[in-house]
Amino acid sequence: MAVEVVFFNIPHLSVGRGGEVWESQVIEYLNRSSEFKAKLITTNCCHIKDVVTSFEYKVIPLKKYFGLHLFNYIDIKNDLEEAEIVYYFNSFIGSQLPILKNIKNINKIIFGYHAKNDWNYIQRVYYRLLSYKIRNIGYHHVLTRFYYEILIKRGFNNVFIIPNFVDLSEFKRVEKDKNLIVALGAVTREKGINTLLNIAKVKKDLTIYITGNKPSMKLPKNLKYLGKLNREEYTKLLAKSSICILPTYGETFSITFLECLASGNLVLARDLPVLREISGGIESVDFASSDNEFIIKLENLMNILDNMYKFDILSNKSIERAKLFDKNIILEKFKNKLLEIAKE
Repeated sequence: MAVEVVFFNIPHLSVGRGGEVWESQVIEYLNRSSEFKAKLITTNCCHIKDVVTSFEYKVIPLKKYFGLHLFNYIDIKNDLEEAEIVYYFNSFIGSQLPILKNIKNINKIIFGYHAKNDWNYIQRVYYRLLSYKIRNIGYHHVLTRFYYEILIKRGFNNVFIIPNFVDLSEFKRVEKDKNLIVALGAVTREKGINTLLNIAKVKKDLTIYITGNKPSMKLPKNLKYLGKLNREEYTKLLAKSSICILPTYGETFSITFLECLASGNLVLARDLPVLREISGGIESVDFASSDNEFIIKLENLMNILDNMYKFDILSNKSIERAKLFDKNIILEKFKNKLLEIAKE
């Protein structure tokens, strides 16, 4: 008998960010096995367009009250209570309340920690209070040892680590353009757009290309916005680029970081514990904390581009590191963990 798993997330699948990509690929992988029958439920939050999937996908209305993200539990009651395992993406203030109210009727639940939930004071207070309620309930899936240790220190039980993954078949290194420096998705203050503006102000002879949603501010001529790329355009850009800049101020796990490595790029990232953990300390990745340090470290990486022999060595180190997060390896680990939980 196949293990029935329901994945429940608040954002509509069409949002297409890291969590949405993760859930789609995980469900497709599980359903290729006779051991699982997996489906997805989301709300209509942030709906961009209708999505056609290869798996069962149900959308329910989101109800927002006084900053809380709520829904009618009756809309998903049968789905959650008939499943052997519910995987809930632990994000969006208030969305946990209908589930916790009915937690005794849910067989087994996994809380997934994919989103950074401490951007502001309200989030920090809410999730700290929530931790006291859920730390002894179900299982808790984190993507890095850094977050694992945080939950353990807060008294959580049944915490396990399985990192994010990259589909290596999508990313192939081609002949590199040493003038192509990219900052993927760095279009908001949280993602580090101000750092890029300061780099562009100082390094006027340098052009940095950014992608994602359109920035709200006017950009200088040497900070070029390429738009929101489709998947083919995105992978081709990474294949040709030589340096990726990730000035983000917060991540639980950066899939963009892995994609930059898989494409054989040098990477300059903000000095965050999770990004250091993903890098494994390889020489092709460097870190900076201040804008001035970003400028100095970027100049160092650009000097490497003048020595293609050295660049090729470092580029291969990036690719080899990415192989440790190969999609098939990581998804098989996740599948086996679900089987283990189902048997407990």
